[in-house]
Amino acid sequence: MDKTLAIKKVGITGSSGNIGSTLQQGLCDKYELSLFDIKEAKLLCSAHFKKVDFAEPGQVNGIFNGLDALIHLAGNPRPDAPRQQTYRNNFAATSYVFEEARRAGVKKIVYASSNFYHEAAIGQILQGDATERITLDFPPSPICLYGESKVFGESLGRHLAYLGMPFVALRIGWTVPQDNPAMYGGDYMRAVFCSKRDLVQAFDKALEIDTEFLAAFVTSNNTRNVFDLAETRKKLGFSPQDNADTYF
Repeated sequence: MDKTLAIKKVGITGSSGNIGSTLQQGLCDKYELSLFDIKEAKLLCSAHFKKVDFAEPGQVNGIFNGLDALIHLAGNPRPDAPRQQTYRNNFAATSYVFEEARRAGVKKIVYASSNFYHEAAIGQILQGDATERITLDFPPSPICLYGESKVFGESLGRHLAYLGMPFVALRIGWTVPQDNPAMYGGDYMRAVFCSKRDLVQAFDKALEIDTEFLAAFVTSNNTRNVFDLAETRKKLGFSPQDNADTYF
């Protein structure tokens, strides 16, 4: 891979959502951002915005021209969403977005995968049926269609990497608007919480990293973490600063 790869112009799909809002504020001083969302603009920094339905190929065509990298967040985040909505907004839309990014010559995709990629394995640990922390080479174990869509997205990413497009899949824990896990509580939150500053650091590292394909965990340095962050620290250079337990 070309070590001189320079990332300056970055697009963010789903830019008006929770994670998108955090990344707008966290990345705007370093990158020139272009924002995309099916909802009305939520501009928290100086950036170009375009309203687009990613499940409509005619609306996606040409919108990524000139970008160096694309952060793909857009999709229905509800595990209990009706199947048709998830098929449309997570499976079909992701396919259209990735193909258009490839056609436009985007140099890298950073994909918002999820801890739901390992949903069943997380449940086993939290229920006391397993004690080993989850490593990146654990097989996927989604239970809901949302989790299945993240496995699908990572698989598409491996295909793009094979075709020559660098791809980073970030298996994100749980980031909340208040940036305070104590407002939600529970063992699950303590296990997968990710603070806003840790989230921004992970995406910044993903934009910078020289790789063909990389999957990584994105949580804070939680005492009760279900994920083994060793390989992520080494390969992504991600060093989370926060810990869910300090909020309680």
